[in-house]
Amino acid sequence: MQSPSDKPQPALPAAGGGQASPRPSTTYWLLAMVAAMAVAVSATLWWTLRQTHALAQPYQQNDLWYVSSVHNELARVSLLARKMRAREATAPDLQERLDVLFSTLDTSGRGPRVSTQLRDALPEAAQDLDNLRPLVERWSTQLSAAGGHNGSKAAAVVADIIRQSDALLDRQRKVVATVHLFSAQQTHQARQQLYNRFIVLSTVLGGLLVGTALLIGKLVRDARTARAASRQLVLANRQLEVRVASRTRKIEEGRALLSFILNTSPSDVVLAEVDSGRVHFINRQLTERLQLKAPPQTLFLPDLLHDTETRERFAQALDRYGQVDAMEALIGEHNPSWSSLSARLIEVEGQLAHLLWGFDISAHKALETQLRELATRDALSGLLNRRAFMERSTALFDHCRRHDQPCAVLMIDIDHFKRINDRHGHQTGDVAIRACAEAIGQALRDADLLGRLGGEEFAALLPHSTADSALVVAERIRDAMAQMHLVSPQGQPLALTISIGVAEMAPQHAGIEPLLVDADQALYRAKATGRNKVLAYEAAIRQP
Repeated sequence: MQSPSDKPQPALPAAGGGQASPRPSTTYWLLAMVAAMAVAVSATLWWTLRQTHALAQPYQQNDLWYVSSVHNELARVSLLARKMRAREATAPDLQERLDVLFSTLDTSGRGPRVSTQLRDALPEAAQDLDNLRPLVERWSTQLSAAGGHNGSKAAAVVADIIRQSDALLDRQRKVVATVHLFSAQQTHQARQQLYNRFIVLSTVLGGLLVGTALLIGKLVRDARTARAASRQLVLANRQLEVRVASRTRKIEEGRALLSFILNTSPSDVVLAEVDSGRVHFINRQLTERLQLKAPPQTLFLPDLLHDTETRERFAQALDRYGQVDAMEALIGEHNPSWSSLSARLIEVEGQLAHLLWGFDISAHKALETQLRELATRDALSGLLNRRAFMERSTALFDHCRRHDQPCAVLMIDIDHFKRINDRHGHQTGDVAIRACAEAIGQALRDADLLGRLGGEEFAALLPHSTADSALVVAERIRDAMAQMHLVSPQGQPLALTISIGVAEMAPQHAGIEPLLVDADQALYRAKATGRNKVLAYEAAIRQP
């Protein structure tokens, strides 16, 4: 049975009584044309203003002013030199006028201020100005060396100035005339260019006005068509609202059902955005495991993990593959618990989000730890069993061999242990084994390995220890056992002694087992020569 919202709706009539909808492409083309015209007008206007500015620049900035100033100053220098020869002027006056001429030639210290355009068009005129600067500089320097007096040196400078000034002034007059003609030609060309640019600007402005008029007309037509279409859109929106309300109600019902299922599920579930950490959903099970009073508003998935290294591996796997499958990790901050986590990178409401679900495996991990302890520990003494001791001592032996570090082995055996079992019972024998394990453990370092190989036999591997330092440790263990006084179940005092064989790693030892064999031989010789003693392998093989 269909709901009213699912019934097929009648087709909507075309807007404006069958009128075609406006074509936005035409409007876009007109807008592009007007924009292009506006850019062209701006470029042409800037082009024209630049030329106008060039024509309106101050007269003192052009080449004609510059060469005229140089000619006038050179004429003043020549006139002042003649006055000085006639004793109508002094050397300081001539020095001052030379400085003015030099500053006119070069006000910045980088050479004559002649434009690049003038140099290209009139190279000879520019060269004359270039040659004048070092000559004026030489005159000024020589006159300064004369000390500002009308002596022979100053007279020589004045004579040189008078001798060369006429020719220089003649060339400068030609330069002024040439530059004047050149400047007049440039000004004429600039005015002609400015006129042409105004013609272009007028054409572009006319095109802009035409395009703007077309655009306005098109916009008016589009506005009329849009008003007709909006009336039809209102009717369509009303029909769409009914459909949306029906679909929304169904989605909300589905969400409520899914939320109920996830909240009653024994699994941990959370959905949070990647960037902001906004939590879309977190079920009751995970909230309780995290010991939170209320569901958090923000949560980043890597922050759930207790261990920093596991957190980094989890984040790297999500970033690289977009998913994580069955990763075992501790979650929670204050009271962490083991969980098997899986995650996926998905999209929710247009944002990337992480969906995580997990299962509590704390009981499984506790059982696994217990089984591991049972597999590696001796139940009676709490020390490493034979298999675990051999595995770890092999790795430690290889480490010392690889880094050229010494290591030594102790083989330890309780003296007359069978007699203790026979006289006092196996319960007393167990007490003796535990006492021996405790005494040995207290004498060793944290880095040393200690294990029970079976019965009353123990073995210890001492890394970074020589035979001499191992003998000291072994004597300390033997002395501690000799001073230990146990009591049998019958109340009788029970004295325990041990024998220890010591062997140091040597080049002939390819592994831990040959080293243990040497230590065992030393132990055998210690027992054969009286027990309750410590004997090194080298000393044992020398004894008869």
